[in-house]
Parts: sequence; structure tokens; C-alpha cells
Amino acid sequence: MQASVVAVLGRGVVPSGTPVMRADDPGILGDGLFETMLVRDGRPWLLDEHLDRLSASAPTLGLAVPASLHDFVLSACAEWPVDIDGALRLVCTPMTAFCTINAVPPRVLSLRVRTLPAASGLPVKSLSYGPSIAARRWVAANGVDDALWVSPEGYALEGPTASLVWLDGETLCTVPPSAGVLPGVTAAWLLAQAPSQGWRAEHRMIKPADLHSTGGVWLASSVRGLAEVRVLDGVELLQSLHTERLRALLGY
Repeated sequence: MQASVVAVLGRGVVPSGTPVMRADDPGILGDGLFETMLVRDGRPWLLDEHLDRLSASAPTLGLAVPASLHDFVLSACAEWPVDIDGALRLVCTPMTAFCTINAVPPRVLSLRVRTLPAASGLPVKSLSYGPSIAARRWVAANGVDDALWVSPEGYALEGPTASLVWLDGETLCTVPPSAGVLPGVTAAWLLAQAPSQGWRAEHRMIKPADLHSTGGVWLASSVRGLAEVRVLDGVELLQSLHTERLRALLGY
């Protein structure tokens, strides 16, 4: 099995141990952006949507996004085995762009989640990823699987690496970007499919306590797919009747 693929813009695929950033690249200090996407059947899933999000975030950091990223990512994926799902991370800094592809780790299908006060920061997928890393370490040390950030006003926002999605009656919901969350590519795709399932789609705000009375609560991400929240702050949620239906939409 292929261990990993590393590609650098302008240089193509390089050995996995090749240095890809200069010591004076501002990206070393977090001045840059990244996108993570699933590689399935040798193709990056929702590539255009991920590149659109990256391009929309770039002006916030004063970053120029190379026009050739689309073909660059496709060329890297051509080196990945078509029969293995891959996790591709595309990184753009002021001095370079590169991507890595590694095998997708085993997916966790159900989650025990704890709420945490929201970390401050820009709603972009920045290389300055300290709050998310700290939250994941806290999760690992406290016997749960993931965290859900909550605003100072008490509203549920997003996970450190995933978007919040829930079903309220016949409406599939996620948090609006105006709340300061990163617009989730997978969550947006699911909401776009809602009419095909007989549901409406809406961006809403919700408090964690109100998630207990919904028809399903999930954390959605590009590589992990859809994981159902089964325990929230120590309280068990009813198993949703719709999880497998949504996973089928995502091709899992």
C-alpha cells in the first residue's frame, strides 16, 4: 500500500521526506491556508468547492492563490491508488503550495461529545490551527471523542474539525457562516441534497440543550464523513433513524 504522496507546486511529486517550506516562509508562523478533502477512486471529492472556499478565505490573509491549483491537485491524485480512500491536505503559504495524501484512518461512526467555549479566530482554514489542536488534545485527555464549540451567547457552533448538522422535523440544518463558523463543504453539500430526501434545508442557530429533541445530530467533515453524536455533555441522545440514509448520500 502506498504510504503517502507529497507534491509541490512547480516541482511535482517528490519523495515523502523532501523539505517543502523555506525557513523564512511566513507559513511557518501560521500565515497561510489549507484545505482537506477526500480522495475517492483516485479523484478529489468536491475539489471545486474546496478551492472556492480557499479562494474566498485568501483575501482575509492577503494571500494570492495560484490559478493552477486545480490541475496541481489532480496531478497529485493521479499518483494515489484508486482502490484506497485518501485524505488530501492542500497547503498554500505566501511562498509555496504543496499537498500531501495519506490513507484515511478508520472512521468513527458515533461520538461522545462535550461542549467547550468557542475559540476566537477567523472563520478560515488557517495554518494558525492552535485552538483546534488544543481542543483535540483536551478531547483525548477527557474520555470523549470530539468537542462542540459554543458561543458566548450559548449557541452551538462547530467542532474543531467538523461542521454541526442536525435534523429538525423535516428540515436539515447547519449553522450560518454569519455566526463566525467555517462554511463546511460537506455540510453544504448535504443541505443541497436535502430536497431529494423530502427535506427542507436551512441555516439556523441552536442551543446545545435543544439538540436533544431533534431527529439526529451529526458532525460532518470532508475526510471523516458523517459521525452521529450519541452522547452530548454526558447525556445520551436517541439514535437517529436517518444516519445511514445520509451516509449513503455521501457514498459511505
